Formats: sequence, structure tokens, C-alpha cells
Amino acid sequence: MSLIVGAYPAQPTGAAQRLFFDELARVRSIRGLELPYRAAGGEAWPSGAAEAWTAVVTAIPGTMQRLGEDGRFGLASNDPDGRRSALHFVAGIRSYVASLVDAGHPVEAVELHSAPALNASATALAESLKEVLDWDWCGSAIVIEHCDKPRRGHDPEKGFLPFSAEVEVVESLRAQGLGNLGMLVNWGRSVIETGESRTAADHVRQAREAGVLMGLVFSGCSPAQTEFGYPWIDAHLPAVEVDGAPASSLLNAHEIARCLAAAGQIPITGFKIGVPLDAVSAVERAGRLQQMCDLITGIMRP
Repeated sequence: MSLIVGAYPAQPTGAAQRLFFDELARVRSIRGLELPYRAAGGEAWPSGAAEAWTAVVTAIPGTMQRLGEDGRFGLASNDPDGRRSALHFVAGIRSYVASLVDAGHPVEAVELHSAPALNASATALAESLKEVLDWDWCGSAIVIEHCDKPRRGHDPEKGFLPFSAEVEVVESLRAQGLGNLGMLVNWGRSVIETGESRTAADHVRQAREAGVLMGLVFSGCSPAQTEFGYPWIDAHLPAVEVDGAPASSLLNAHEIARCLAAAGQIPITGFKIGVPLDAVSAVERAGRLQQMCDLITGIMRP
């Protein structure tokens, strides 16, 4: 089984980047990269990355950057200007996808999100997706990656729509035959929502039972302060079995196995982890990602 890897939080800068991706290109279980789309646009195919790899494009970096500038921004925004701005942003992603495909890098999926945190609704999200799904995505699926919802008495990391609302929107649009659409569960973002590890598997089962589960990405979190940041930060902590992972990381082999069992066969399985220490070399960074690959694929084998 092959994986989509979100390597960008761990990749070094400068000349070391090519060495990092040269090392990753030797990992046979990797079939593609999750590439970030930021407020300023998408990045070029990384130097050293295998030319045969596919891509998944995530809108979360640019979405959070745009929200920092305008809290009305988002596909689920009830504010007409905020929703229009988000649609313009997604149109830029579509152009980026086309450029990757033209360069020989098929894009398996585009991860979109139900921002903003305030004045958002499932109705607005559905209207946005109807428009987005009418565009030519060069064969790419559109997946809604769930982020934590608002909780009374707690500051959310993202605070977007509830998982059940997103599932209902996707289920309804699929029933109308409106495109290649599904849900993607990010382990850490689901667990941050409740503070309970079981939430990720619960979300996986809910989406699978609704017939809309298309992706599962493993990215960790911690209830304690770590070198990655404050408690419950969405900073892509590695599984505790990986070198350099905080001892308090809640992601581990047991939780990975539980979610994989709940998911069954799905189009996209992968992970995204960061490396907090600037002193870690390019080879060491690639080695930690290989450890995550080996952990997941070892569990996936019968």
C-alpha cells in the first residue's frame, strides 16, 4: 500500500531541500506529496522529488492566512463578500492544479475547508461547493478536510463547521450527482476537537457509514506543551514511535491501527508530520518521515 506524504512541515530550506527529497524518493511506499497552497499561491514541484509521484493539494495554509486578514473569508461564510473571496481563492487552486497536471504530476485530490469560524453555515458551504464542482479539476477529487469545531469554554484551533454538518453536505451533493466529492479525516484535527483519541476513529466510521470517506491522514497532537508549541496545537506531531516525537504525542501505532480498521479500503491514506529542531539534518528529517511510512505500512499489511 502506498502513501501520500505531507512533507512540507518537515522539509528544510535552501540547498538541503534537494537532499531531503532525494532521500524520500528512495522510500518505495510513497506515491505522492501533499502540496500546500498559500495565500500567495502554490509552490513549484520540489527539487529532488520523484517525477513519478502524484499530488494532493491542501488549501489549509492559504485559508488560515486569508482568515488572518479577513475573518469573513471562507466557503461556508454567510457573508457574501467573504464567500466570494473564498471562491476566487479556490479558482486560483484550480489553476495551480492544471499547472501541476500539465507538468506531468497528476493531482489526486484537493483538500478544501469549511471556514470561517464565525457566521458560517452548511447552506453556504453547499452553495460554494456546487459552484466549485462545476469547474474542470483535471480529474482531481474535491475533499472536505475536517478541522475542529467550536467548543463552549475552549478556544478552538480552527473552529469550523461540525463534522456531521460537513458529512451531510457532502452526502447531499453526491446524491445529486454533483462531482467527485468526499470527506477526509485528519487524525490530529479530529482529536484536537474533543481531546479524546477515539474521536478520529469515530469520524472515520461516520464518514464511511455515510459512504463519503475518501481520505485519512495521520498527524499528531499533544495535551501538553512540547517543543512543537502549546497544548493541542495543530502542529503535525509525529507518532510517539518516531524519533524526536514528544512522549506526550497521542498518535501511536494502536490509534493508527484503529483508524485503518475503521476506514477499510479508501483512495487516500497518508500522513503529515513536522520536525521542530532546526539542527536536524536533511537526511535525519527524511529518516523520520520514513519511520512514519514504515509504521503505517507495517500496520496496513495483512
